[in-house]
Amino acid sequence: MKPSQPLLWVFLLPTLVVLVPALLFGFGAVQLLKERVGHNHTNQLADLAALQQTANYEQNLGELHKNVVEMLQQADRGELSPLASYRLHSDFVNVLAALGEQVQALTETPLMIDLNHGSANQLIEAFHAYRRFIIMASDIATIDPSTARQYLDEAQQEFLRFAILTGHLSSKLSQRTSDRTDNSYQAILGHLHRVMLFGGVTLLLMLLAAFYSARALNRHLLAIGEALLSLSRLRREVPELPRIQRLAERGRGQLRKIAQTVLRLRDSEARRLAAERKAHQLTHFDGLTELPNWHMMSEHLAHSLQQCQRAGQYGALIYLDIDLFQQINDSYGHRTGDRLLREVAQRLGAFQQQGCIPGRLGGDEFLLVIDSLPAQADTAASCVEELADRIRLAVAEPYSIDGIQHFLSASQGVAMFHGDDEVETLFKLADAACHQAKLAGRDTIRFHDDVIQAVMQARNETKRDLRLALQRGEFHLVYQLQYDKDRRALGAETLVRWQHPSRGMISPADFIPLAEESGLIVPLGDWILEQACRQLVAWQKHSATAYLSLAVNVSARQFKEADFVERIHRVITASGAAPQRLKLELTESSLLEDVEAGIDKMQRLKALGISFAMDDFGTGLSTHAWRSRRTTMMPP
Repeated sequence: MKPSQPLLWVFLLPTLVVLVPALLFGFGAVQLLKERVGHNHTNQLADLAALQQTANYEQNLGELHKNVVEMLQQADRGELSPLASYRLHSDFVNVLAALGEQVQALTETPLMIDLNHGSANQLIEAFHAYRRFIIMASDIATIDPSTARQYLDEAQQEFLRFAILTGHLSSKLSQRTSDRTDNSYQAILGHLHRVMLFGGVTLLLMLLAAFYSARALNRHLLAIGEALLSLSRLRREVPELPRIQRLAERGRGQLRKIAQTVLRLRDSEARRLAAERKAHQLTHFDGLTELPNWHMMSEHLAHSLQQCQRAGQYGALIYLDIDLFQQINDSYGHRTGDRLLREVAQRLGAFQQQGCIPGRLGGDEFLLVIDSLPAQADTAASCVEELADRIRLAVAEPYSIDGIQHFLSASQGVAMFHGDDEVETLFKLADAACHQAKLAGRDTIRFHDDVIQAVMQARNETKRDLRLALQRGEFHLVYQLQYDKDRRALGAETLVRWQHPSRGMISPADFIPLAEESGLIVPLGDWILEQACRQLVAWQKHSATAYLSLAVNVSARQFKEADFVERIHRVITASGAAPQRLKLELTESSLLEDVEAGIDKMQRLKALGISFAMDDFGTGLSTHAWRSRRTTMMPP
């Protein structure tokens, strides 16, 4: 059976089966019916051939576009020589010439002539515009990849325009096929009325056969039309088209071929969408680390600037440069260097949960945008410094590549912003601060603002000296006597002082918060408790001071230690101090985070004979018994 016959038999076979007994009565009528249906069938085959030609042309054009995209990607990576580029350019010109002949032939088909309304001219214009941009893009691929990609983007627009035009033609074809089916039905019905005298029952059966044949064909063609319409309206996802899939698997003849053509068109659209998504990925994200690139980070920074300006908060840009990374590439090769960069990117990505957006600027340089910082400049700078230090430690963790351990360090430059800065300016300031960090010896952090840098440097020096103060014996205690309303001494409160060898006396307001922040408050608190118990023992030896109690402030962090009660017990036992004379002053925050554990520790302290009070609870005063007491300073 020839490929052109299946649609004809869809109409004629049911009718011929019924008309065989009645050939003597309506031979002339059957000949007329056959002629009309054959003419309609011929027109439909021509229209469907034009549809198939359109789909094949768009598929060939999609393959060409994919090859051009791959050529530009090779040119971007430096893998394409000028000679190879010229050969590919020549191939593209030849393919475009062949496609030009195809589109010219398509515009001369009866379907295009009948359904023109300017469609032929638009198709030719879209093709010539696409051809021009593709030739220009492939011609300068190795000379100017950036301009070539712009030409490719223009060609993509013309390609989309062509897809919309072909979708419009497919929709018109579906409507035209439906109209011809209806016209054929009306012609058959009129002819049956004219020959009703030759056999009413025979003509009625013929009408039913033609109706069901037309219905089946119309159902398939409408499904094809709906599929083409959905493809013409394609945005993000390619439709599944289950009805077309079944028709392509179970159908016969031309209907099956049409369904297969529609599926090929769907696959072509799927490849086009995948290419668009890949192009978006390459435009906004770094190909090696998959972090946002400079363009994307600029958008993030601009958004953070607006957000901080609206909220009145601070933000920060960190410029991170891996120290001496070129030595890794020179010693172990770029493959190892790329793997290390990917590992660094993964570690930086872990800080996203802390409000930090990481990106890669290029080479061994990274950017981190931090927003929603406190509105106070010094507090915001302190938060940024703490985060940058954690980032520094994360980068410094060992890397294992092919069984070899590598160690990296990072210099970081910080530019603070408050919403009234420019993106380019912040990049330059952070870069300059990173350069200063390099000059300062690498593996360090520098702020672009001299005042902030001085404050941060003083804090770091204080933290560093705190670690040595206990070893050097630079801390000492003073005791503040506490009286009742009748001026009778009840006890004393322990106060710590720091006598720095070069800076002199440092106020507790300056070093206690830093001790809390760094965790040094725990060993310092233990030292204070030991000294206080020794003082109690000294007082117990004299009748004039044996009755005095001694209050010691306990930090929230010290109180949270799991073995806090056991350490208190060991100190009292070792010193021989009377636990009834020791008072522990706890803060409100000591109990609020874990109330049950705090109450348990207080009960165990009470069982040891130790009393305690809540300091700064609610109103900022201690318990009512201490409100009327007067105090005076007392040496140890």
